[in-house]
Amino acid sequence: MNKNDWISVKEILPNSELSNESSLRKEYRSQNVLIQTKRNEIFSAYYIRTIYKNNKYKEEIEWYTYGTGGRRMKVMSKVVAWMPLPELYTGE
Repeated sequence: MNKNDWISVKEILPNSELSNESSLRKEYRSQNVLIQTKRNEIFSAYYIRTIYKNNKYKEEIEWYTYGTGGRRMKVMSKVVAWMPLPELYTGE
């Protein structure tokens, strides 16, 4: 698989790390990646996966991107694919 190939979220999600834990749930946060939505939108985004300890609720995965002023915004369209972020531009 090439570094610049899209990866289906059905195949695998980006790596994540435990970011928050309470008596009821654990939250895992991924690193920022490029995502593509069902509506062909492309964002730099990350996901938060919530796993409930009592199995009363289903596991949740929610994607977030950044809006004006760096505010966190939920990605409303279905995420279908992702890829690692490219190298940052360093100038000529």
